[in-house]
Amino acid sequence: MLLAGELILGAQSFGSQPARIDTVLSLEQCLDMAKRNNAVVKTSNNAVASAKEQRKEAFTRYFPTVSAGMMMFQANHDMLQYDVNFPKDFPIPLDPLHLGLIKKGHGLTVAAMQPVFAGGRIVNGNKLAKVGEQVALLERENNLDNLHINVDNLYWQLVTLKGRRETLVKAIALLDSIAAQVKVSVDAGLITRNDLLRVELQRNGYRQDMVDLDNGIDLVKMLMSQTVGLGPHNRVDVCEEIPEQLPAAPDELFMNTSEALPSTANFKLLEKQVEARELEKKMEIGNNLPTVGIGGGWFQHKLLGQNHNFAAVMLTVSVPISGWWGGSHAIKRRSLALENARTELTNLSEQLQIQMTDRWDNLTSAYRKMQLAEESKAQSKENLRLTRAYFDAGMNTITDLLDAQMLHQQSQSEYVSAYGQFRLSEAQYLNATGRLKY
Repeated sequence: MLLAGELILGAQSFGSQPARIDTVLSLEQCLDMAKRNNAVVKTSNNAVASAKEQRKEAFTRYFPTVSAGMMMFQANHDMLQYDVNFPKDFPIPLDPLHLGLIKKGHGLTVAAMQPVFAGGRIVNGNKLAKVGEQVALLERENNLDNLHINVDNLYWQLVTLKGRRETLVKAIALLDSIAAQVKVSVDAGLITRNDLLRVELQRNGYRQDMVDLDNGIDLVKMLMSQTVGLGPHNRVDVCEEIPEQLPAAPDELFMNTSEALPSTANFKLLEKQVEARELEKKMEIGNNLPTVGIGGGWFQHKLLGQNHNFAAVMLTVSVPISGWWGGSHAIKRRSLALENARTELTNLSEQLQIQMTDRWDNLTSAYRKMQLAEESKAQSKENLRLTRAYFDAGMNTITDLLDAQMLHQQSQSEYVSAYGQFRLSEAQYLNATGRLKY
């Protein structure tokens, strides 16, 4: 078995393509690289960081609102104008007098308002922002679990394809030996060339299968390379091999669905959805309650050639009277959304438990199929040994030998596929029960 991290030359059985160096990794190394480099992880981390910033932003609602302003003006004529007309019987005849005031000026304002009561919107808004951060963390966990399954799938698929290729290599080597033996008999005139042709046809069929397998292996290596962050132009090989002995039965992995449910990310997300709907309803109720604030400010203005500075303390009370017309309907709408979230929690929780049971059935079924495939492989191996011995003794035909060899090849391929499916089913069951961790 190759050591993790070792570099080997990519297999090139056919064609004239140049040799390529593949990076050999263990499953743990693939998972670690995917966790650090995959695009899904990066976007999930950004979503968590964004949710944290939103929570911090919501916290600032507790602080006073501070504002500052300045106004300057220059009018084209006096803003206050008044004409004084003297009575006709005035002792001294005078023309009408034109008076004008405030042609230019400026004012400065600095004020701070502290919310005292806002119908619970600030408190519940902060709670909702915290729930949003928790949801982002759970979604990242869910994305990591899905990435884990994807890496597992590619890894065991590659192990399976390489295992099937190895069985083909051994089958072709065996047919090479049989072909050499049959050719000697043909040259000696003991059998016809048809028997040699049968061997060559079966061998060429395996070689054709080898071409398809090599293409499939190369594709999965590219997909794995892209998934772990090395890009599509590199290749990642695996160091795992198909063992001769069966792995241990998965009985110890079983977990009761009701016990496993609370630890799954999907169930936690459903719970957070209910919590968010409850807070949204409370905030909607708060929209229809009075808002009270206290504050103070400093004011300065220069008008009529005089500067004045003064401070003031303020109290504001706002009652959304017209908002009550539609407020009751908005609250009812939020109540219905909350009811739907609770219904979805119950419904999807039951579906999650059904999925756990299905994943366990798939795991136990995969293990049983692997056991049967291992038994078939052992039987076909013994059958091939006996058939060849009888063929060498002249008691069997070449057709019998080729049939025995084909059956052995099929049983080996079935065992390899069953082993890969078992490992993938194992990861899927652990994921369904919330125990698939990096």
